[in-house]
Amino acid sequence: MSIQQIKILIRGGGDLGSGVAHKLFSAGLYTAIVDLPRPASIRREVSFSTAIDRGSITIEGVTGKFVKTLEEFSKDFISVFAEGEGLKSADFEPDVIVDATLKGIDNRITYKDEASFTIGLGNGFKAPENIDCVIETKRGHSLGSVIWHGEAAEYTGIPGEVGGVTSARLIRAPAEGKFKPLKKIGDRVEKNELLGWVGEKEVRAGIQGIIRGLSAENTYMREKYKMGDIDPRAVREHAYTISDKARCIAGGVLEAILAWAHDKIPNG
Repeated sequence: MSIQQIKILIRGGGDLGSGVAHKLFSAGLYTAIVDLPRPASIRREVSFSTAIDRGSITIEGVTGKFVKTLEEFSKDFISVFAEGEGLKSADFEPDVIVDATLKGIDNRITYKDEASFTIGLGNGFKAPENIDCVIETKRGHSLGSVIWHGEAAEYTGIPGEVGGVTSARLIRAPAEGKFKPLKKIGDRVEKNELLGWVGEKEVRAGIQGIIRGLSAENTYMREKYKMGDIDPRAVREHAYTISDKARCIAGGVLEAILAWAHDKIPNG
């Protein structure tokens, strides 16, 4: 099988999975994405899962389109479909599955018997026991590295540093309920500025900067659930372009796929 014939399915069309999809598609590989019927992506302007709501989205020159039948799939764009809404992951008959759900879109992980080659991003996988390899997703020296034996670094719940800020840049739900936004992705905000409401509770910015990600209107939130993030570097373009983290992880995925395709997987 030639590289161009390999069918790659990415489970999870959020910003990291979309960064991977963009890299693979740009390298000439046949790439599709599956997500939930109501995607939970936060960085929606750089998430191909947004195509499920809008019909299509273009990120840095690459277009993802929502498809409902196998006949609609194409190598000319990234095909995006909703699991269980007329199509299932198995219908695509992927050769490679990349699990980019970061905990699983249906509370399970991808196992090795689901495709000829499987890749997991971040925690929840152990290579080669239940996945062929793991890609490190924690910011730092090992970000994007391919792990053929073992697991990714433990998830601590503390986000990586961006512009010198960690946890304070996250927007978390103050209560349980539906989200009613006052601001949108790309808006500049000041510290403590009102961003919207969850139920009757106010949602306010923890720092000043540009809103890089924000949950969609009417998304049902659980208390303390991550619902957005603010980029303290305050560069508006960052809200609409693939992050350095996603690009690094995507490079690791491409490395792993090429190693498998060329029978270069290391032993021991």
